[in-house]
Parts: sequence; structure tokens; C-alpha cells
Amino acid sequence: GVSEAFLEPVADPLGDLVSRWARTHGPFHASALAADLGLGVAVATQALARLAADRRVIEGEFRPDGAGGEWCDAEVLRRPRTRSLAALRKEVEPVAPEALGRFLPSWQGVGGNRRGVDGVLETVEQLAGVVLPASAWESLVLPARVRDYSPAMLDELTASGEVVWAGHGTLAGSDGWVSLQPGEVTHLALPLPDLDFAATETQQRLLDALGGGGAYFFRALSDQIGATDDEALLGELWGLAWAGRITNDTLAPLRARLGGGTHRSKAPAPRGRGVRGKYGRPSMPLRQGPPSAAGRWSLLPEVETDATRRAQLLGELLLERHGVVTRGAVQAEGVPGGFALAYKVLSGFEEGGRARRGYFVEGLGAAQFAAGATVDRLRTFSRDPDARPALDAVALAATDP
Repeated sequence: GVSEAFLEPVADPLGDLVSRWARTHGPFHASALAADLGLGVAVATQALARLAADRRVIEGEFRPDGAGGEWCDAEVLRRPRTRSLAALRKEVEPVAPEALGRFLPSWQGVGGNRRGVDGVLETVEQLAGVVLPASAWESLVLPARVRDYSPAMLDELTASGEVVWAGHGTLAGSDGWVSLQPGEVTHLALPLPDLDFAATETQQRLLDALGGGGAYFFRALSDQIGATDDEALLGELWGLAWAGRITNDTLAPLRARLGGGTHRSKAPAPRGRGVRGKYGRPSMPLRQGPPSAAGRWSLLPEVETDATRRAQLLGELLLERHGVVTRGAVQAEGVPGGFALAYKVLSGFEEGGRARRGYFVEGLGAAQFAAGATVDRLRTFSRDPDARPALDAVALAATDP
């Protein structure tokens, strides 16, 4: 009289029995399972290990008063986590957009107390991968965040490899789009290579010369490929820089280019009298090359193509940069994949407890993400206006994130 469904052989009968027991219990010790089913503790532990390999149960420490390793069914563990997330979302009341306007400059250190090389590095880490006009970085963006900023601070970081700059296309005049990123994440922060880019013959020779590794001064590159026209070579070199293929260990050439130093440098007029002083000597290029080619040139690191690793860094950078990530913030940065990709990544962060989703700021969409501590800090900017100190006006570049 027993149904045939219960008489058919199965691959792991003990595993099925243990799995059924785990689905009807909260976090438990292997000894409790063994006692209920009349098994040895070692046998029960082996069965749980097989289920853990299939991700049907999870091992860890789940209860505040628990002692030692515990086991829990994956679905049982997911239910309280989902309910906890729902309760957290209900606790958060949205603040006015003006509160976000006061919060974001403070979050990014605008007008704060960052100083020195460490302050510059902290700023670059927060703005990693943001593409801004080259003319805005050192005139508006960095000085707004680092009180005593000087170009030598950024050069110190680029010379040591802690910061890498990359070009992303040209703008009117001698300006162009530039991003700064810490050296250890450059391969993840840079965009994927442009498949439509076609190097000229001279540019390909430059890439081949740099492909062996190391960094080269302008004159060494010129000698390496046998170029005789400095001005033409300079144009090809900057073509590669704006295409995001090469970089330099200093921003001096970029500053020289923005300052108008893009023409071939000429030797200084000779001093003294006599025939040489009267007629001068032939104009020859300086040995070190033009000012807008100063420093050592090298290839940018090879870009990481793994979509998962790139997406994870994207989510981390968005949370670090904006505090509260909204659809508008993602769209303003022109993130590849748009808000759909960012939403998927940040939702994974929420499930892992690294971020919270909710309606934190009025009028900016229902899907917003932030860390728990960030939300608490945001809410301090929406309290009684009379209890807040007066805020000074802050001037920002139009492209400042």
C-alpha cells in the first residue's frame, strides 16, 4: 500500500532526509540534527557538507548567542534577510532635494580640510574614472577639495604610479577629456578599447616602441622610430594620448598644451657678439623635446574585460562618489550600460548587506541606493534649519560631479 513514488531509488537518500529536516528548522548545530535523526555527528556533518557544496545549506554563525559553527537551509536564511531589508526600507523617510544639495559637497570634501598629497590621493580615489575637461581638473575640481593644492602634489602621485591619467577625446582648442584613477584599479576603471580606432603608420610605430615596456622621453621615442619632424611626431603622440592608448608620468605636457605650448621649441637666441652673434645659429629643436611632450610616455595598462569585475568596481565607485546613487547621477556620468546595469550591481550589493535601497530623496526616483551610515549622515542635512550653522556659497565647475 506504499505509493511507488516513495519506493523509487534516489541518488542520496540521507542527503534528502537531512535537507527536509533543515527546511523545517532555523540555524542548528550538526549535533542537534544527529540527535533528531539518530545519526552519528560525523555522518550528519558529512551529509551537510554535501548539501553545502550544492548551496542547499549554508554554514556560518547566524545567531547572536550561538556558539561555534551553525548550519541553515539557504531558503530559510533568505526569508528573515528579505524581511529585514523590507523593514529597513520602511524606516527611512525621504528628505528634500535641498538636503542632498547640502550633503553632496560635504560628502566629496568640497571646501573641507583635505590637505597635501594624501588629500589629493583621497580625492582621486573618490573621483576615479570620472571624465572631465583637462582644463578643469587643476583649476577648479582639485583646488575645491584640497586646500593647499599645487600641481607638484599630483605630479608626485603620477611619477610614483599611484595615480594614472588617461585621455578620452579632444575638445575645442587644445583642451580634451581626461580622467584620473588610482594605479591599482586603472585596468578596471578605464573604458573598453574603441574598436573603431585605427592608428596611423607613425602611431603604430610609437605603440610598437612602447610595447616592450618601460617609459620613454620624447627624444628617445623620436630616435627609436627615426622621426625628424618634432611637430608631426608631437601631433601623433597626442593623438594616441587622446585616444586613451598612452599616458605620461607627469601632467606637465598637458599643462603646457593647455597653456599654448604646442609648437616646436626653438633653441634660444645666441648671446655674445661677432659673426655668430650677428647672424645667429641655425634654429634646432631642444634635446629634451617640446614642452608639451615633457616627461616619460608609456602605454596605459591593458583594460580588464571581465564584465563582473568591472561592474563590481562600478558599483563601489558610484557609492563612494555620490553617497546616494540615483538614476540621474548614473545618467550624468554616462555609465556604459546605463542605470539598468548599475541597478543590477547595486541590487546585488543590497542582498549582500553592502548597500540599502529605498526612497531617500524626494523626487529623484524610487530606486536609490546608499550605505546605512550614509543615509544617517544625509538625514542630518534635513533637520531644523535654525539648528544648522549657516553655509557659505560654493562655486563649482559646471562639469564637477
